[in-house]
Amino acid sequence: MPTVRNHGWPTDVLAVRQGVSHAAWLAGIGLAARWGSRLSGCRLPAEPTGHSHEPTVLALLERVDEPHESAADATSFARLALAGGVTRADWVSCRGSLAETLHRLGAWHDLVILARDAFAGDDPFEHFGQALLGCRMPCLLLPTDSADRSGLFPRVAIGWNGSIEATRAMHAALPFLHAAEHVTLIDGARARSPDDTDEPAPDFDPMRYLARHGIAAHRKTLRTTPSHAGEALLAATVHDRSDLLVMGGYSHSPVRERILGGATRHVLAHAPLAVLMRH
Repeated sequence: MPTVRNHGWPTDVLAVRQGVSHAAWLAGIGLAARWGSRLSGCRLPAEPTGHSHEPTVLALLERVDEPHESAADATSFARLALAGGVTRADWVSCRGSLAETLHRLGAWHDLVILARDAFAGDDPFEHFGQALLGCRMPCLLLPTDSADRSGLFPRVAIGWNGSIEATRAMHAALPFLHAAEHVTLIDGARARSPDDTDEPAPDFDPMRYLARHGIAAHRKTLRTTPSHAGEALLAATVHDRSDLLVMGGYSHSPVRERILGGATRHVLAHAPLAVLMRH
């Protein structure tokens, strides 16, 4: 696979396997080989089910007594990386929760890749939201049944609500947008509540920004109510046959969470496609 180098593309990629699926490792290998990035791999146990945020005594004992990665995992990852054309691959020892791991490893990685089966509970927002807030990295979340091993997404949709989080996500998505054949900006900014006093990104026109980077995007307006924003956003991506959705993580503003930002929980729980999210 030819290596493509471009200023600003991720130089350090983290692929976390947390569950049964190898999707995160395989996508990380495909992207690192294409970008010439250094790839770090690790494995964590699936997050526990239940609504309590406090770890049980049993969970704590398991974290201490059972290694979260094995020599077999490290060997498997190294062989996959080599076969996939990655020349710089490292195995990272990971202990603790996903949020703790990403908070630590996020200090020197540019992108983290996870598979949807990393979240064993019914509400992935509870686990992923905390991890997203703590790591500050762009997070690529793959569907559990992801069959794509290359990390290529020909059709990309951008969920836009005018927020700083959405702006950060769009900026982080540039490598994916450059590689895409079709880019759609799903504009939900007009659906913002009049009670939302947060200012949008100053002097930022998303279409102009994309054009400046050589990306020809199509703009579609999302007409919906705040309570149905997540459902409408996913419906728009299905209609557009998108492979990847780019969106900002939830804002600190509880009002904005009720607009497109409030779609975060719904998207994490129901997205049938890959999602690139950044807080």
